[in-house]
Amino acid sequence: MTTARNPRTWRTILLAITISLFSFPAHAKYSGGTGEPNTPYQIATTEDLMLLGESPEDYDKHFILTADIDLDPNLPGRKVFDRAVIAPDVNDATKHYFEGTPFTGVFDGNRHMISHLTIEGVSFLGLFGQLGSGAKIANLGLEAVEINGTDDCVGGLVGHNDGSITASYSTGVVSGGQCVGGLVGWNMDGSIAASYSTGVVSGGQYVGGLVGWNVDGSIIASNSTGKAAGDRSVGGLVGWNTGSVGMSYSAGTVSGGHYVGGLVGRNWGNITTSYSTGTVTGNTHVGGLVGDNISNITSSFWDTETSGQTTSDGGTGLTTTQMKDINTYLNSGWDCVDEMLNGTCNYWQISPSDYPRLRYHAGESPVMPEGLGTTQEPYLIRDARDLGTVWFNPVAHYRLTASVDLAGITWSMSVVPWFEGTFDGSVHTVSHLTIRGGSYLGLFGQLNYGANVSNLGLEAVDVDGIGNSIGGLVGSNAGRITTSYTTGTVTGNGRIGGLVGFNVGEDNGNGGSITASYSTSTISGSQYVGGLVGDNVSRITSSYSTGTVTGDGPVGGLVGFNSGGDRGHGNITTSYSMGMVTGSEGVGGLVGWNTGSITTSYSTGTVAGNSDVGGLVGLYVGDVTASFWDTQTSGQATSAGGTGKTTAEMQTASTFHEAGWDFVGETVNGTQDIWWILDGKDYPRLWWETQ
Repeated sequence: MTTARNPRTWRTILLAITISLFSFPAHAKYSGGTGEPNTPYQIATTEDLMLLGESPEDYDKHFILTADIDLDPNLPGRKVFDRAVIAPDVNDATKHYFEGTPFTGVFDGNRHMISHLTIEGVSFLGLFGQLGSGAKIANLGLEAVEINGTDDCVGGLVGHNDGSITASYSTGVVSGGQCVGGLVGWNMDGSIAASYSTGVVSGGQYVGGLVGWNVDGSIIASNSTGKAAGDRSVGGLVGWNTGSVGMSYSAGTVSGGHYVGGLVGRNWGNITTSYSTGTVTGNTHVGGLVGDNISNITSSFWDTETSGQTTSDGGTGLTTTQMKDINTYLNSGWDCVDEMLNGTCNYWQISPSDYPRLRYHAGESPVMPEGLGTTQEPYLIRDARDLGTVWFNPVAHYRLTASVDLAGITWSMSVVPWFEGTFDGSVHTVSHLTIRGGSYLGLFGQLNYGANVSNLGLEAVDVDGIGNSIGGLVGSNAGRITTSYTTGTVTGNGRIGGLVGFNVGEDNGNGGSITASYSTSTISGSQYVGGLVGDNVSRITSSYSTGTVTGDGPVGGLVGFNSGGDRGHGNITTSYSMGMVTGSEGVGGLVGWNTGSITTSYSTGTVAGNSDVGGLVGLYVGDVTASFWDTQTSGQATSAGGTGKTTAEMQTASTFHEAGWDFVGETVNGTQDIWWILDGKDYPRLWWETQ
């Protein structure tokens, strides 16, 4: 007997199937997730990883490794790659230039590892070919890599890095032409922190155990223990350094032809609180710590016995016994565990009869402050110890919840050497910051593009460096600074400013910006010295300085050198200076040397110098519009730009109204209400000063 089918039942079944088909995607990408920060794509298999490499449209997304992955080419479905797995260079014909899509997202290794990555290729080789600005890799291990390139930018993890790498490592064999490193081939404007490499690295020139060439990048609390060999510029940690290396060491054998060093082959940047112990051999310019040095090395050492080198072009040579004595380092300002006099970052720990070791090795991390480090739930900074953790996660979000007094602590470098996150001071202060170091000094050493610091006061700073790019708040700024200030003293060599040493410019307009900020600090240096900024190649708006400024030249009350040209364009608008300025050549009340532009700004301070001295601008090749200086208080009747006025005229509203200045209470010159004036009694002031 045949059972009759109920049409209604079948319609119900078909409807359920239809709903099911439309309720779920036909293909879930990767092993889960959506690629958003809170639900990153999950990489669990070789297929997931290779799919990521083939999906450049996802290179700006968030990923997390949820299992170890073995890429052994002898296993099914694996292969010997001829390019980087992720963000490869797609045109080998242009060997020195990357052509492809850089990875700009986040890849959290989640303390898993990828093993046996094997590549036979040309340039930009590694698991990642190129990391763009804003990219972040953390907690990732690469084990037993075998990477062989015939040209530039070859690394175990990354070929070319413009992003941030934290708590990651690489082991194995890496070889290439130039810019070859165990972890990164070329680190340009990028940050490497708490990471390491070990194995064998070889190449032609710019060869390093960790990084081949460090160009304006930051290497912090990292090390290498493998072998590095090459022809020129070969170092146990870095082949050629034109950036910053701090709190790092190398212990591997180093061999080369020319410019060979236990830590760095050739140093044109800054090295501080670092050491090396490995055997070093070469032909010319060979040194226990560095082979060739034209820049700054502070509080750094090499072992004269284990290295086989009694000389170095920088650093201090010590016996093995001295190298294993904790007092060697404590007396030199090293920031160690269980002490606070040298800082609160706790980079180092020293056991009896051993060299210093980095406390936070790959896979370990400091106890971060309360919060998640996100925009919605930033890390909350309450004291000096909390502040000492920021370096470890420099792309996160932070907020100051109380004023922090750093009295009694002397730092050997910036509290936060490199930063690309946001730091909201919440109108609190950090006081008594004291630094004795080399270059890139300030509360922040370098702010990268994308960084944002706001509502923060630095009071009673005492920053003194022997090098360049030194400021009370920031050494080198490519980010954004708003409503912040400094008081105290700042001293250095070149690019010295009360707030910022070097305000970096970019051709694409993405350089540093300073808005509604000021400094009353006393500033001294040699070249490019300014009350607010030493060297400005970007934007300064509605800001001022009142401190005394002294230098050789160019020296300015607000900015030492306001630069135009191929590095960007220095632009100063609606700003002023009132401090006394003294220099030798290129001395100005507002700007010492101007090749950029100055609009609706003024100066009143005393100006003294030997040549190219001016009331507003000392040496002029740029544009100055609707700007003034006080001929009486400055002692200068002439200037390379601007218009001189008497004190009475400088304190008269009509002087500025007629020049198009936007004041409170008038709308003819605009409605932004930038300036206000107590007519006949005071100079113009910025309206935000009264808020």
